[in-house]
Order: sequence, then structure tokens, then C-alpha cells
Amino acid sequence: MRVSTAAMQQNMLSQIRSVQSQLAEATEQSSSGVKSDSYAGVADNAYVIATLSAEISEAAAYADIAEEIQTRVEVYYSTLNDMVDLLTEMTSDLSGALSTGTDKAYGINESAGAALETFASLLNTQYEGRYIYAGSASDTAPVSVDTADYAVITSPSTTDLSYYSGNSDIASAKVADGTTIEYGITAQEDAFEQALRALNLAANASTDPVDEAALTEAMELIESAAAGLSELQNQVSYTQDQLEAVVDMHTDFQLAAEGTVSNLADVDLAEAVVTLETLSIQLEASYSITAQISDMSLFEYLR
Repeated sequence: MRVSTAAMQQNMLSQIRSVQSQLAEATEQSSSGVKSDSYAGVADNAYVIATLSAEISEAAAYADIAEEIQTRVEVYYSTLNDMVDLLTEMTSDLSGALSTGTDKAYGINESAGAALETFASLLNTQYEGRYIYAGSASDTAPVSVDTADYAVITSPSTTDLSYYSGNSDIASAKVADGTTIEYGITAQEDAFEQALRALNLAANASTDPVDEAALTEAMELIESAAAGLSELQNQVSYTQDQLEAVVDMHTDFQLAAEGTVSNLADVDLAEAVVTLETLSIQLEASYSITAQISDMSLFEYLR
């Protein structure tokens, strides 16, 4: 009777190589936490994983844009607050000047002139190297109240935008597929024009005797400008809420999508460790059996 161990050895070696391959894969999974370092290793879910990964990146990019725009909107709100404070103080000064009757009102020209310059500087606010109230002409200061550009205004007055050198383009940003949010404000808004005209009137009105007509018109323009500024603040607040909702939407999507990708691509570490231990035992057993087969001889088999 002829007995050969070659076939048995070849079969055992094939099994060992299979177990070695499985052991290597289990070792990689337990150390990396993922089923495979390529889509080929998760072929059944490759399309879903690739699609979700691309959408996660897109959502992150949109969220970054929305957060960047939020900071610009905050600058708008801050400057609008400063403008409101400025007009509130000017209202007090004008009330004091008018309460003196038609005699004299010292100081109103100076305070109004200073307020005019300050208001203009607020409209020339720069952020990230851009003049935010200039429309798309953001590389040049949009407002000048120098008399060469913005002539002396007398009462009764009419709308005067000669101070403005920007354009009417409103800044906007795409923050999601099919969603674009307008957030820009230009210095040619009615509230700004009225405020600057009121301050121009007060800065150049006669104070000896008091030009009541000019100061009264200035007061009325400031009241209208203050109401307009309040509307702009509401508009900015609404835009901020929109942007916050967009950021939340993209963040929620990223978390959900990342969870799905994790479920499809990641391994259960506890399960991976058990598999690793099982395969290690199998491999050791295979080595032992192979060694025994290699030591076998026909004489020992027949004996």
C-alpha cells in the first residue's frame, strides 16, 4: 500500500495561506478600525460610501462659507449699532439747539460736523480688505463728505447721493445647492442718505440767529434715518438667523452621513479582536498539523 503525504501537505499549506491572509486582514481592521483602506474592500457599499463622502465634503465647504458670511454680517450689525448711537446723541444736541429759540446756538455746527465725519467713516468700514458698504466696488472707500464731493446742503433739501462712489451690487453667497443668500448693504440706502443729509444741514446751519427751519428738518431726517436703521438691523438679524440655520443644516447632515459611512465602512472592534484571536489559534493549529505531516514516513504510517 502506497501512502503519500505530498497532497496532504499541499492542502495544509493552502489552508495556512488562507488563514494567514484572513489574519492579516483582521489585524489591519482591528488596528485601523475600518473594514478596508480602499473601496474595493467594501465593494457592496462602495458607491454609497463614495457618494456620501463627496456630499460630506460639499456640506463642510458650504458650512465654512456660511460661517464666513456670518462674521461679515456681524460687522454690519456692529456698525449699524454705532450709527444708531451717533444719531441718538445728535438728536439730543439738536433738541438743545432748538430749545434756545432764535437767539444763539453755539456748538451745534461743530458737533454735527464731527458726527458727519464719523458717520462717513462707519460707512467706509473695511473688513477682510473690502469696503463692505461699497457694493462690488469694494476696493475703494465709497463715501466722501468733503465739500468738494458733498456740497453744503441748505433747507429745504432733497435727496443727495453725491457722497457715494460705490455701486448698487448687493453681496451674496451660495450656501447650499439652489440656495443663495443676499447679505450686503450699500451706503446709498435711504437711511444713510437721510442721516448724512441731516448732519450736513446741521453742520452748516446758521446758529446766530438759529436757522430753525434747517435744524428742524435735520431732526425730522434723523428720526426717519433712525427708523430706517432699525429696519436694516432687523434685516441683518434675519440674515444671521438664515445663516445659522444653514450651518446647523449642514452640520446635522455631516453627522448623519458620517454615521452612515461609519456603519458601512468601520468594523466592530470587539468582533474584530475575537476574529483575530480565533484565526491566530487556527493558524497555530495548522502549523502544528503541517509539522506533524512533514515528519510522517511510510514506515511509521504502516507500523
